[in-house]
Amino acid sequence: LPENALAFQVGETMQVHTGGLLHATPHAVRGCKTGGISRSTFAVFMEPEYHSSMNLPAGRSVSDTQCEEAEKSLPKTVRTLRSRWKVGMNFGEFSDATFAAFH
Repeated sequence: LPENALAFQVGETMQVHTGGLLHATPHAVRGCKTGGISRSTFAVFMEPEYHSSMNLPAGRSVSDTQCEEAEKSLPKTVRTLRSRWKVGMNFGEFSDATFAAFH
C-alpha cells in the first residue's frame, strides 16, 4: 500500500450484494512466528439488519457471485460461498449457515 493509505477488506455479504463485482478477502488472523514483531488492527464490522435480504442486484447471477475458478483459489479450510448462501436467504439465515459451516 502507498504511504498514508487506508485499506478495506470486504466480506461475503458485500460480495453477494454486488453480485460478485467485489470479492471477499479470504483471510485468517495468525500470530507472527518472529519475535519482536506485532500486528495492530482496528476492525470495524458493518452488516445488514438480521432479516435483510441477501438478493443479487438485477442483471447478476449466482455464477457471477463466485465463479468456480475463484473457488479453486480458496484455502482448503474456507467453505465456498455457494455452499452457504442461496438465493432468497436473508442475512440471518446466511450468518447461521456460515457459523454452522465453520464451527
